Amino acid sequence: MGDPPRLSIVTGGSRGLGRALTEQLARHGSNLVLVARDPSRLEVATSQLADAHGINVEIVPFDLSLPDSPELLFDVLDRRGLVADTLINNAGFNVYGRFEESDLEQELRMLNLHLVATTQLTKLFLRRRDRARRNRILNVSSIAALVPGPAVSVHFATRAHLLSFSLALSEEFRGTDVDVTCLCPGPMKTEFFERASMSDVRLVSGWPIRSMAPENVAAIGFDALMSGRSMVVPGWRNRLFAFAADLAPRPLKVRFARWIMDRAGDG
Repeated sequence: MGDPPRLSIVTGGSRGLGRALTEQLARHGSNLVLVARDPSRLEVATSQLADAHGINVEIVPFDLSLPDSPELLFDVLDRRGLVADTLINNAGFNVYGRFEESDLEQELRMLNLHLVATTQLTKLFLRRRDRARRNRILNVSSIAALVPGPAVSVHFATRAHLLSFSLALSEEFRGTDVDVTCLCPGPMKTEFFERASMSDVRLVSGWPIRSMAPENVAAIGFDALMSGRSMVVPGWRNRLFAFAADLAPRPLKVRFARWIMDRAGDG
């Protein structure tokens, strides 16, 4: 699987899947740079990781949806003399509702975080990397990337962008010092749906797609990253969904996505 990471940047690393990914990295000896909005959560995560694994953890409490944050993050790393060999683009959130009625300000913030910040962070990481080392990028997308998403139209579109972006970079860097992996999980047992006021949508019910523990998703994602795989879909139900999404006619995919993203009591 190659040399273990020495220093890993993890965005959204204080909770959910991001937190589980930090555990995987720390367990394999990687020092960490955690980036998230909430300093108190970052402090707690730092203390737990350092105590459990004996690693160094740097925290940078930035809101990456703000235009200058990615550049400022790498300025901070430059001042501290830190060069990362692994970048985990994990930070993200959802906005739920009919597009005509949903919160435009939050959707624009989501676009900045999922698309603009990820692009900036990836570019800055690549240009500052140590080319003598094995370098790795993990972009967290979703099985949402495989279908259009009524009621979550902007979110699903950003996930599709992340998948396309990642696969293109994976091919660009094939045979070089850089591996690019796209992790496409299904629903997970995290705060993600609750934060988006989506606790009652059919997708969260456990049928037909069962939620996975973030720790299991993180382990699969880490193994794929270390193996240099371009894409991984964790869980057999999610892989079945991905297979069906490849084969199904577009109108059927959209209607299924609308049904599964409706609130459980609707229609």
